[in-house]
Amino acid sequence: MKHLITIIVFNFINLQLAAQTIDKIQVEKLIDTIFKSFDNPRSPGAAVTVLQNGKVITKKNYGMANLEHSIPFTHQSPVRLIYSMGREFMCAGLSVMESEGLLRFDDKVRSYFPKLPEWSKDVTIQDLLNHRSGFDDEWSLLLLMHAEMRNRVDKEQLLTLLYNQPKPQVEPGKGYMYCNTDFALLRFVMEIASKQSLPDYLKKRLFAPLGMSSTFMNDDIEAVIPGFAESYYGGNPIRKARFYKTSPGGNYRIVTTAEDLEKWLIAIDDSSSVVAKAFVRLYQDAKPIPVMYPERHYVFGHEWRSRDTTAYVYHGGVSESFFMFRIPSRRIAVIGFGNSGNSIGATMQLADSLLPGKRVSMARFPVFPTEQATLKKDELAKYAGRYFEQNIKGYNSHIKSLSFYDIKQEGDSLNFYYTSNASFPITAFGNGFFKSMEFSTLLKFTQSHPDSAMNLLISSFDGSEKKMLQREETKLKVTKAYLQQFTGRFYSPHLDYYFRIVQNQEGQLIIKRPTLSDKTMEPYGENRFFFEGDTGAYNFYTVATFTKNKKGEVDGFNLQDSRMMHHRFNKVK
Repeated sequence: MKHLITIIVFNFINLQLAAQTIDKIQVEKLIDTIFKSFDNPRSPGAAVTVLQNGKVITKKNYGMANLEHSIPFTHQSPVRLIYSMGREFMCAGLSVMESEGLLRFDDKVRSYFPKLPEWSKDVTIQDLLNHRSGFDDEWSLLLLMHAEMRNRVDKEQLLTLLYNQPKPQVEPGKGYMYCNTDFALLRFVMEIASKQSLPDYLKKRLFAPLGMSSTFMNDDIEAVIPGFAESYYGGNPIRKARFYKTSPGGNYRIVTTAEDLEKWLIAIDDSSSVVAKAFVRLYQDAKPIPVMYPERHYVFGHEWRSRDTTAYVYHGGVSESFFMFRIPSRRIAVIGFGNSGNSIGATMQLADSLLPGKRVSMARFPVFPTEQATLKKDELAKYAGRYFEQNIKGYNSHIKSLSFYDIKQEGDSLNFYYTSNASFPITAFGNGFFKSMEFSTLLKFTQSHPDSAMNLLISSFDGSEKKMLQREETKLKVTKAYLQQFTGRFYSPHLDYYFRIVQNQEGQLIIKRPTLSDKTMEPYGENRFFFEGDTGAYNFYTVATFTKNKKGEVDGFNLQDSRMMHHRFNKVK
């Protein structure tokens, strides 16, 4: 019944969209419906604002800024944006600098840092803005030597690595690879050009003139911020979120409030404002992220889409971490600002419902049984295995992220492992049909032929998210003798760093590094293996492809992931 009421509310609102001006009462009903789950003292918070023609139509608050102390979330609650979510503010500041004659977008980066390698001589500020520089991404590079990004990395460490980079990751000015290093260099350049710290410049030249008194670049992540809204992971249980990454490519965190964001969006809507002019300049030579087609998603955090003839834009991070939305042709803007990731999905749902022709899909998982079933052990066994995700849509590069899940038979049940040591049980509802009773996740297994790979469709209960996976069918015969050839010491001239690969008692390949805990290398095809890294926020996997000389002997390996096109380790005595 609640879903039917939601559909009725949405369809009624869509009729209102034919009018020139948004109806305040109907929009407030819509907001209350979408953000209903936030409206309780045990939920992280959200502040919602709808603007049209540069004026606030309505604004509402929900939930808590601090659950431990029962402090409500308001439009004045400061929230720290996560990394790329603050890019549009930094990039707008860059445009202002050019308008003041402090720098030019076609400046060569090497003119600011002459020790950068010869191959980078033609890399410009614009190339940094488009992620087309060819520089190593700091995360992927440094995680080869550091356990996680909670280890501090400073400016001089990063520059030393760049000065020694032997060749570009992608062709400068042409190839694309998401690269936090690019924004580290942007910050360094901006501070050299302005002769002051970037937080000071942005405050004086961008935020203060707009009256954004609660917005600033947050260099000191340990600083006490009055009224600060704690960040939380949604779900059950709700947990505090901690973002510790301290490195040049991540040190552009912005703290802001929903009230200040109203002023930002009003300025964007005013063609005479410094902000509107800044974005005109940013779009002038910007190239959309090529791997996110058909959307036009720009590195400074704007993603353009269209429905019928209506163009609209989401504002936020480079991934889908959106907290602002605009329909320029109708001069409509939406803010959905909160202290948990759940507010992002609700904001996108609100924004989507304000578009013409919208019909909210409440589609259920197709033909899913309603009664639980009991399966024998041999029936459960055929569903166990490793399933690789097929429909990954990334933003890092043309190389898809390696993403998989393990389904293990443990006793009389199946458990779904979403990390190497975290899982939940799945309950049978018939052959091929399973459900997580805890997370209301539905799973459907299919196999076109007994000899073909097992496929898996995973869906949330309301059909809002689906993942297609395929089970790995291992055909490569992996023996201890086969693995032995990949053992030895391997050296990276760029990092001046060694990997030592050995076999354990079970015959598995183990990476040993002086500054990291041991990692297991798992087979991923002929002469290829992958191993797990840890950023402190999520797990990712790096692929090692071994090469051989003319004698057929292993002489090294190349590392690759979605933010590392190549990194060479040579075998040494």
